Amino acid sequence: AAGVFSHAEEGILMTDASGKIVEANASTSRLTGYSRAELLGQTPRIFRLDDKIRRFTSILENAAQSWRVARKLFNKRKDGTIYAQQTSISSITGRDGQTSHYVALFSDITPLKESQAELQRQAHFDALTGLPNRILLADRLKQAIARSNRNGETLAVCYLDLDNFKPINDRWGHQAGDRLLVEVARRLTHSLREDDTVSRLGGDEFVILIGQLKNFAECEQTLVRISEALSQPFPIESEQL
Repeated sequence: AAGVFSHAEEGILMTDASGKIVEANASTSRLTGYSRAELLGQTPRIFRLDDKIRRFTSILENAAQSWRVARKLFNKRKDGTIYAQQTSISSITGRDGQTSHYVALFSDITPLKESQAELQRQAHFDALTGLPNRILLADRLKQAIARSNRNGETLAVCYLDLDNFKPINDRWGHQAGDRLLVEVARRLTHSLREDDTVSRLGGDEFVILIGQLKNFAECEQTLVRISEALSQPFPIESEQL
């Protein structure tokens, strides 16, 4: 048992019934940056971020009630680094049936969370411009239609493509064309409200969702603003397109 405790890849932390740390293995020090001596006598609140983030100790009572609780949460290392943590806390009861200790097993799952976030981004956002792609557009359009029907408001669905985009690629190369598309996406986004959506379908094709409109005149004002933004020159290196 001592060998398992010492050599486990997961951090193992033991507290008494009041939550004070009475034992910690070497992996705990490796994961948190605190030495065993620094942790003994402390509570897991030493890892907390702030009052808005779930604390390590917030699940102790649940562990006491259900014997074991598993959570994903964020904690802070000694150097201030924030990391994602998979934690399982078990309660240990004495012969009197009362909780005497808690044992926490935890591991750093930050790389896994980052990988999941990247897969999510690739699945729903255009790689070049960072705008929502077709899949996310379809979901947002469905939500926007439902909201418009519910609130009795007008929803505008606008299709936009760029004139004479192919000659730009032919004359200045695809890198210049890509930079132009990125700048178009930025101008479109800045021309709209935060709740509106700009999506890139591919190539030079974009779709814009403008919701919560009181009348068509309000939509026209937005389209004029977009047209004016896109009519300004696009500096690409030493050229202006």
